[in-house]
Amino acid sequence: MKTIFRPAASALICGLMLLAMGSGQAVAADDDAAKLKELERAIGAPDEAGAAKKKVRTRAIVFDNAAAPAAESAPAPAAALDCANLPADVKTNAVDFAIQFQVGSARISSASEATLGSIAKILALAPDRCVIVEGHTDVSGNADKNMVLSRDRANSVVNYITEKAGVERKRLVPLGKGSSSPAAGLAPTDPRNRRVVFKVVTG
Repeated sequence: MKTIFRPAASALICGLMLLAMGSGQAVAADDDAAKLKELERAIGAPDEAGAAKKKVRTRAIVFDNAAAPAAESAPAPAAALDCANLPADVKTNAVDFAIQFQVGSARISSASEATLGSIAKILALAPDRCVIVEGHTDVSGNADKNMVLSRDRANSVVNYITEKAGVERKRLVPLGKGSSSPAAGLAPTDPRNRRVVFKVVTG
């Protein structure tokens, strides 16, 4: 017995498929927006409402026989953190993103370019912060190849952010982790382990 698909039914199925795809993209966009907010908090980016207030100046009365007050000395700047030589126990705030790459490659997918652009803008708000950029994979495939691929992908992300968004290269530390650190709550085989983690150094 032949099954006949009528045009109306076929159109309905196509419509449902497109709706499911659209809702999936909306969920991914919402997830990215939440992660970007989390990264803003991690890097300590000031919000627009909390802009630094101008210091209020006060007038001092100086008498002829009184010594003039000593000029306020600016506090010595803190020693710059050497991002290339971070200690193993450095404290960080980590935020992970599902950055997409071409299959088996370190070439960034165009679908993730907007997300990386937003990440770069946030990182630019705190030019004194070091950020470790970790590439991760799941356990499928060869472990050594996964390690190389994760390192190459971390480098691709760092290159994209520095070349296209002007963030200083010396602030970003690319690191390949392969499948050695699955995401919390995920099985090592879960594809969601394929991610890029931005670790903002806090001290």
